[in-house]
Amino acid sequence: MKLVPAICVSCAAMAMALAGCAGFSSQAPAGGTLTGSLAGAAPGSVAARAMDDGDRRRAASALETLANGESSAWRNRETGDSFVFTPTSSVERRGERCRDFRLEVVAGGRPDSIGGSACRQPDGSWRIPG
Repeated sequence: MKLVPAICVSCAAMAMALAGCAGFSSQAPAGGTLTGSLAGAAPGSVAARAMDDGDRRRAASALETLANGESSAWRNRETGDSFVFTPTSSVERRGERCRDFRLEVVAGGRPDSIGGSACRQPDGSWRIPG
């Protein structure tokens, strides 16, 4: 009956391997998106230009669901760019729920990072003022 523990170990190893890939899916989560321009935060920034619609949806999901200091990491399979998005603080501005964030990007082999702020809109999207 040594076969049962071996099967359990194999299943556990497979589950951990699959869980490790979950952060790097090319599928964007459902829900709101991040709107506005990161370019205002850092004109000419690699990070400001690198995000496509799917990446903006992932960033919005991070703003919506992660605690301050938690990060969401993913790789865009179409562009090969990788992202780490971290909400850093939550505040209320002019009656809107807003969050500051840090975005780290490796795009075209070039690393970049910027900080910014986004405010939640009534339609569920997150808008970067500016």
